[in-house]
Amino acid sequence: MGKRGPKPKSGARLPNGRLSRKKPDIMNRLIGEHDKEERETMRPAIEARHRHYGYDAKTAKDQMAGSFVGRLRMGGEITDQQYQAAVLYLDVYHEMQIAVGGPKPSGAVNLNATKGLPGPENVERSAKALADWRAAEKAIQYRQNELRGQGAIYAALDYCVIRDGEHMHMLGWLREGLNALARHFKIGDKRKAA
Repeated sequence: MGKRGPKPKSGARLPNGRLSRKKPDIMNRLIGEHDKEERETMRPAIEARHRHYGYDAKTAKDQMAGSFVGRLRMGGEITDQQYQAAVLYLDVYHEMQIAVGGPKPSGAVNLNATKGLPGPENVERSAKALADWRAAEKAIQYRQNELRGQGAIYAALDYCVIRDGEHMHMLGWLREGLNALARHFKIGDKRKAA
């Protein structure tokens, strides 16, 4: 006759035999690599990535783990060329926002920040930023027109790259948009799609 009751749960045990409720400290794995102050600074981000996505300390420390597109790249859902196109598209977007004085992205509150536009306006930089943004939008629109309006490329790029939201149902349209941007930015082999 077998043992009665449910199977015992696996995990660390206390000296009295009970299951320990203490969470494992994943930061101990990084002791040799960083000093104490740097580890404490990285702790919230690394623990959050471990808790939400199950990454170990080395993987959670990677910069790509901090964005949806980066996690797609780490998981092999998109190619390196598509990831580079997403990073360039985000840079072009931020430069355009600075040029037009658009709203700053939400984030941590900086009480020491100065209000208003930064310094004297750099006309050449603003004109280049707007031209780069229009060219990227034109490349996306060209691909959207090839699909005869059946795609959601703009929405996928907006929600997944610019707003950094996790929308797995838009992955196909995101790939299409990133392929168009990779061709526009001349990333990788021009003859084949990224």
